[in-house]
Amino acid sequence: MTPPPRPDPVKPLGHTLIRLEEVASTNTLVLERPDWLADHGLVVLARHQTAGRGRLGRTFASLPGRQLLFSVVVHPRLRTEEVPVCSLVAGLAVAEALEVRLGLRPRLKWPNDVLLGGRKVCGILVEMRADEAGRPRLVIGIGINCQGDPADFPSDLAGVVTTLERETGAPVDSEGLLAEVLAALGRHLLRLEGGHKAAVLADWERRARLAGRRVRFATNQRTLEGVALGLTPEGFLRIATADGARHTHVSGDLEWL
Repeated sequence: MTPPPRPDPVKPLGHTLIRLEEVASTNTLVLERPDWLADHGLVVLARHQTAGRGRLGRTFASLPGRQLLFSVVVHPRLRTEEVPVCSLVAGLAVAEALEVRLGLRPRLKWPNDVLLGGRKVCGILVEMRADEAGRPRLVIGIGINCQGDPADFPSDLAGVVTTLERETGAPVDSEGLLAEVLAALGRHLLRLEGGHKAAVLADWERRARLAGRRVRFATNQRTLEGVALGLTPEGFLRIATADGARHTHVSGDLEWL
């Protein structure tokens, strides 16, 4: 099946940047604005989120002025069944931007957490709607911990998160980082649309170092442990358990062991 065409000429990501001081959630706001959701490449940037959201209904802790918090609207020229790969692509784009801009060596955790030294520095939430013609419309929400120290976060997060300032020893140019992330995201989306999904997933796997990684995951109301084998062609995670079974992890919680 041929991917659906875009109704408009392709615009670069970030062609329109809406800056807000405070908002409940940039993703929620975009989803509530049909005119924004219809504008491929539009970006909403907030200094502070009072009700930021993460995957699986979790909240995203916000530190006013010390994080890069934004949502970008994407109209991928992909079939609906191919859209889940965009979640991995978002993490890949952030990791690549941190490498290019700051010389860091981030690792990726399925599906889209970005880690530095085993600690989370970026969270991503991808949400989809369809237009009247059934074409996918994505809102990709990204939150990067830029300034400050992990101790600034709530006590239950202090041991599992980090910041770019902590890792580099210097304040971070968040505007420059935003431009780098959008450029990388645009490049990888074009690769997907050009039929190079396998190469994109291979790039993701190299940064994740999945081979032999022990994981704990939930399936069929059970919690199991196993070894990550790699990605399926759709971008889902293949896991082997000790009883010889093979599982395809499509969604839900996942813990590195």
